Amino acid sequence: MSKRILITGGSGFIGSRLIDDWLKAGHQVVVFTRRPSRVIERFNGHVRAVDSLAQLNESFDWLVNLAGEGIADKRWSDARKDMLRQSRVDLTRDLLQWAKRSQQSFELVLSGSAVGYYGSFTHDAQQGSSLTENNDHGEGFAAHLCRDWETIAQEFSTLSQRCVWLRTGIVLGPGGGMLKRLWLPFSFGLGGVIGSGEQVLSWIDLEDYARAIQHICESGLQGAVNMTAPKAVTNREFTRVLAAELKRPALFPMHEWVAKMLFGEMSELLLEGQRVQPQQLLKSGFQYKFVSIEQSLKRIHHEW
Repeated sequence: MSKRILITGGSGFIGSRLIDDWLKAGHQVVVFTRRPSRVIERFNGHVRAVDSLAQLNESFDWLVNLAGEGIADKRWSDARKDMLRQSRVDLTRDLLQWAKRSQQSFELVLSGSAVGYYGSFTHDAQQGSSLTENNDHGEGFAAHLCRDWETIAQEFSTLSQRCVWLRTGIVLGPGGGMLKRLWLPFSFGLGGVIGSGEQVLSWIDLEDYARAIQHICESGLQGAVNMTAPKAVTNREFTRVLAAELKRPALFPMHEWVAKMLFGEMSELLLEGQRVQPQQLLKSGFQYKFVSIEQSLKRIHHEW
């Protein structure tokens, strides 16, 4: 059955892929964005795009809230931290207020979050154990940002039959996300381990991410869902596999002090990580296509 879907973050790497899938399935999609003309052009006029919630006077079945300034795009100055909060927490609050004013009654609300919710570690301090959706939030700017984002999103429970907050890991796919920055230097043999290399990367292939969203919509899952593959890897393992897939050496490490000098507090995203297990997806029967990092990077290399 066709659904009426309102999405924020629809022009991004993940959101645009989801919209492509929804349009193929016959759903009606409206994108709330700062650049409506760009979005309409991207989808050949098959979506409606608005830059003000006041332009919306219809009801929706699903609300998918993925908007947020790129957390790793710039150093975390005080002004940048404010922008990161505004684009996540404040925007979600605006959506909540709009939904209440317009008396929305959703079947499903999907709201963004990240595995940074759990805090981060400079090496595999978890000793092979994994964080699940039952773990509490950690400490640090990214963890508090995710906590506050989820807290606002939980208020949609009074307006929706189901609410899900998507604790997303690093999403790997051709032409976007983290790989967009790494592909060129690694292709020229200029890649290398970052810091100790023992920090853990919880990742998911974009194909599996999109399939997991469909699974969530159909399965009745609710609450926090870890959007990661079952097998996290260390930075050292990831570096080795990417270099091998591209048949290039990886001889240019970035030492910890260099990362801290270049990126300041934001360097925690490079030097720290977390081992996360997608317990909700696995228990609900979701079947991954790309369980290993080797499978994912081979697929991406073929399609890039």
